[in-house]
Amino acid sequence: MINFLIIVKKKEIHKLLHRRLKVKKQPSTPDEYSKIKKIMTPEEYYTKVCKEDKDTIINLNDRKPIDFIPTGSWVLDSLIGDGTMKDKPGGFPRGHIIEIFGDESSGKTTIGLSGIAKAQEMGLLGIYFDFEQTFHPDYAEKIGVNLDKNKFICARPNHFQQGARQIKDMLLMKPGIIVVDSVPAMLPKEFLEGAVDEAGRIGLQAQLMSAFLSIISKYIPQSNCCLIFINQIRDIIKKTKFQGGPDEESPGGRALKFYSSLRLKLKKGKVEKIEVRSKITGKKESEPVNVIAKASIVKNKIDKPFKAAPVHIRFGEGIDNIFSIIELGINTKVIKKSGSFYTFSENDEILIKKQGKEQLWQALNENHEIFEKLQKSLIIEEDKAIKEIYQDPEEGALNEMDDLLGSVAEKFIEDQQTKEKEKND
Repeated sequence: MINFLIIVKKKEIHKLLHRRLKVKKQPSTPDEYSKIKKIMTPEEYYTKVCKEDKDTIINLNDRKPIDFIPTGSWVLDSLIGDGTMKDKPGGFPRGHIIEIFGDESSGKTTIGLSGIAKAQEMGLLGIYFDFEQTFHPDYAEKIGVNLDKNKFICARPNHFQQGARQIKDMLLMKPGIIVVDSVPAMLPKEFLEGAVDEAGRIGLQAQLMSAFLSIISKYIPQSNCCLIFINQIRDIIKKTKFQGGPDEESPGGRALKFYSSLRLKLKKGKVEKIEVRSKITGKKESEPVNVIAKASIVKNKIDKPFKAAPVHIRFGEGIDNIFSIIELGINTKVIKKSGSFYTFSENDEILIKKQGKEQLWQALNENHEIFEKLQKSLIIEEDKAIKEIYQDPEEGALNEMDDLLGSVAEKFIEDQQTKEKEKND
């Protein structure tokens, strides 16, 4: 009976191939395929055969260049790149999925909101999913986000499934950028209702994320939206100190790593301080002004990966391009340092000379013409300014969203109950 079914199945397949490929002799083995004398050209395939599947074939002759949304950081745009850095800066690629992950207070949310602000400047809609319930409107405005309801949407879903459905529905508005903050806070509905415990939540969340990304990845290129997931990192508890592998990982399973075209890792660095006079005591004291985050490109399908550079984030204001460029200028000798003085010259003419980084920052902030000249000088020295470093890369059909995610959750709970029953028996 089994052999009969296999034979019937084979005949159906050969019949289908015979009809679609229109060959005189019906091939039954790979060797017979190799003996076919008439070779079908791509043009014949497009016009005669590929009628039902024509929407799945992409005409690359009519392809358009990738659109980029600036990150708000000149350094990050240079890191990400697009293959034509000197003609056009990079940034967040539209029509792609992106993951930003790293330490706490390393600037993940700030960079996401900065991307929304830049998208709005391009006339695009920005959407922010506040799963963490920590969105601060005043800080977003300081970064440059326009909170007008026709230009910005802030959503606070109750659980993973609700947020997943909203993301899919909101793509109908053709937004320029969607920022999801954050992956660990996307808790499954079943966990909140007590149907699964903490141990089960981790597995269920990973399965839901995998199912969700398999669907949404089909819609993202069509909507030309930039979908950014903000993620955290977790320490990997090892059994012995001799155990190999990475010491940390990002939550949410492996699916996000695979579906992301760009993965940006942020590591919190030192906090820079300046001397100020206290309004209370009248004495001089140190006041923190910005934090330096090391940005590393862990994965990049747009340009070269495994590059890293420092990004400065000014407290209460967002990404500090001036401090970042000052640092790069010093590293590449475009800005000369002599004692506590910093000098930027062009064609042997001193354009600016200040004592201390804070004074230099103030001067560049007030003189945009000199600041732009400094940027152009750094582009010339780009290969020196942005150092490429090697890092071990991390390992990394459209049913209705609710139905698919619901079936994933039901299957997970059913498997758990079966295992528990077998254990008790």
